[in-house]
Amino acid sequence: MGDAIWPGEVVRDALGLVLGPDEEAVPVRDVVGLALRRNPRRAHLPVARLLGKHVPVAPADVRAAADALADRVRRVLPVHGAAPVVVGFAENATALAHLVADALDAEHVVHTTRRVVAGAAVLAAFDEAHSHAPRHVLVPDDPGGWTPDRPLVLVDDELSTGRTVAATVRRLHRRLPRCRYVVATLADLRGPDDDAIPRLARELGARVDVVAVARAGVSAPADVLDRAARVLGAEPDATARPAGGPSTTAVSLPLDGAAEGARHGLDRAGRAALDGAVPAAADVLARALGPRPGRVLVLGCEELHYLPVRLAEALAGLGHDVEIGATSRSPLLAWDVPGYPVRSALAYAAHDHALGHASERYVYGVGAGRYDTVVVVVDAAARTPALRGADGLLPRLAAVAGRVVEAVVPCRPPRPAAGPVVATRRGPGFGTFARDEVGWLLSDLAGHALETPLAAREDAIAAGTSYAATLPVEREPSAGYARVVTRALDRSAGPVAAAVGVLADRVLARRGPGAVLVSLARAGTPVGVLVRRWAARVRGVALPHYAMSVVRGRGLDRAALDALVAAHDPAALVLLDGWTGAGGIVDEVHADLARYAGETGTVVDPTVAVLADPAHRAEIYGTRDDLLVPQACLNATVSGLVSRTVARADLLGPGAYDGAAFYAGLAAGDRTAAFLDAVSACFPVSAPTAGALLAATPPDHRGARFLAALQGDRAGDPRRLRGGVGETLRVLLRRDPAAVLLAPDAGPDLDPVRRLCAERGVPTRPLPGHAGGIASPYRCVGVLRAR
Repeated sequence: MGDAIWPGEVVRDALGLVLGPDEEAVPVRDVVGLALRRNPRRAHLPVARLLGKHVPVAPADVRAAADALADRVRRVLPVHGAAPVVVGFAENATALAHLVADALDAEHVVHTTRRVVAGAAVLAAFDEAHSHAPRHVLVPDDPGGWTPDRPLVLVDDELSTGRTVAATVRRLHRRLPRCRYVVATLADLRGPDDDAIPRLARELGARVDVVAVARAGVSAPADVLDRAARVLGAEPDATARPAGGPSTTAVSLPLDGAAEGARHGLDRAGRAALDGAVPAAADVLARALGPRPGRVLVLGCEELHYLPVRLAEALAGLGHDVEIGATSRSPLLAWDVPGYPVRSALAYAAHDHALGHASERYVYGVGAGRYDTVVVVVDAAARTPALRGADGLLPRLAAVAGRVVEAVVPCRPPRPAAGPVVATRRGPGFGTFARDEVGWLLSDLAGHALETPLAAREDAIAAGTSYAATLPVEREPSAGYARVVTRALDRSAGPVAAAVGVLADRVLARRGPGAVLVSLARAGTPVGVLVRRWAARVRGVALPHYAMSVVRGRGLDRAALDALVAAHDPAALVLLDGWTGAGGIVDEVHADLARYAGETGTVVDPTVAVLADPAHRAEIYGTRDDLLVPQACLNATVSGLVSRTVARADLLGPGAYDGAAFYAGLAAGDRTAAFLDAVSACFPVSAPTAGALLAATPPDHRGARFLAALQGDRAGDPRRLRGGVGETLRVLLRRDPAAVLLAPDAGPDLDPVRRLCAERGVPTRPLPGHAGGIASPYRCVGVLRAR
């Protein structure tokens, strides 16, 4: 910055600190100074020179520092990775974290808080042993979007040892584990012996990157606390407690329902709402100040710092001479000597209820006559009588400034906890199902080249590559096929609704109103949504609903299963799927959950409840008819525009959910809502009796036995035969069919099968009514081409 004297020299020399060589292009001296703490646990405090906190600066400097830090974060994140979650540390890094989140277009931003907030659900609590106020907590309204593939970016103004960050990551990893963390700081001052973060990465088996605008180690002598105590005892503290000045004026700033900050977390929509509210709030403030307010300081109140930065930026854009600062709980020595960063201070009585409540708070860098106008931005919850009391913040400021304006913003209360925290993706950010209808336990693989041409994909599968390694090419249906599907949907909505009702009632009979629906993505997801709707509309029961991946040959997604059993009673989980072909997935789930019980001691019922069970393989089913389930007729365009699931270790780190792509580009042809609404419209107005429950019969595996008999002595893999309407449509839409076998009495609702055969040139042949003495439970069978 070109200063003649670095505002850290006094403390460096007095305490015998050694500042190592700079390791980044930006010198550490340009980023931080050093002040003395009045704290027996820590001798000194690195004071950020670009933060607009203890040292007031131009708002453009704060923005530039945040952008520089965000750029360093961006360099270590995957190019096509999921948007990160940003967590800032109170109280110094609340604005910095929010600005970094803006620059990264983060999925979520939240900061820790020391405020006591009634009704807030605590996600995690942390202790900084060296701090003046050690306890702080995370109270986000909805951390459900913190899926494990999202990197967690932890933002602080400086990194002295890394122990606080390591403790935070360790605590969060127990609740919401992930495979990647980024620690982002303006100044990394760790010495060579500070190994807390590398040790953490080895302990968790996760990647932990540390990025900084400036980096240079600071080491201290063993007697540094004694040295600090001697200086503090010898030097008078210049902190002032002046008598109150003239009364202040107040103005209310509108936020149009937006939250005033990220104490309870903001997703993209929340950040956008606050961003949209800033111009109007700034306009009201500018009118209150008038055309000639002189030199202006916009002063945030501790954690409320981001919005004041934005207001200061807006005033600067109008041509005002403005700086940004914020009050603090840090008790620093004010020392009016060259080479020291905090030359003046005001002490005032605390005016909000905080963890580790201290009677005094502080404003630094606001000497008498320095500013003509001070704008104090305070939220409504902190606007207590103490703010205006004789030793309150406003009278103290009025004693040293020509004018004080109290700018009051609304304070958004916490939202009630919606239930156990399970990290999921939800619409409209991921998929087109309504936000409350399903939470996807999937990683977002948008941007990755996953779709593979049919022939290459079939050859790879034949050679042993898992079908979950790539995706088939998703194409919009032809106009003719779309019309056929529409007619099929009209014909099948009633039978599907009836089967949904039977399935839902059987699930409720098995699990009761505490059931947790877990659909097998993706074919099971629309079924889960419909079962949830039936339970709510017909039976008056609200059920949570998730969708997770299952892969033949590997089983259920272990990360997703772990997340579910950590948040819910394992006995409440109900697995749902769309239909059975031969029953392979049912067998896969049974075997996998037996392994899971052996490995973890946690028992999850392996029963898979299906809408249509022509294979006679499911214990809980809606119908045993070979029903045309409409989501089989289309790909993503009837399944929320979400692809099939992908399991790739090279794309998904340890602990991440299996992945999928969200085909937002196919939105014009999305039929998801139309399908769901058409079926739901057939639900009864009054609750019917659950008489169909009495007709449930145990599975006899006749579908698999029929297919084995049909295969007979044919050479090749018996899995070339795919039984049932659902599996036949899958073959026609995504695989390489050699033929389709159709029952002679297959009705017009199988026109989608006939249309696809015509479009793809696939021959149709009669399906025998019996094979090996077993009556066919299917109306059609797809035959894969031998490779």
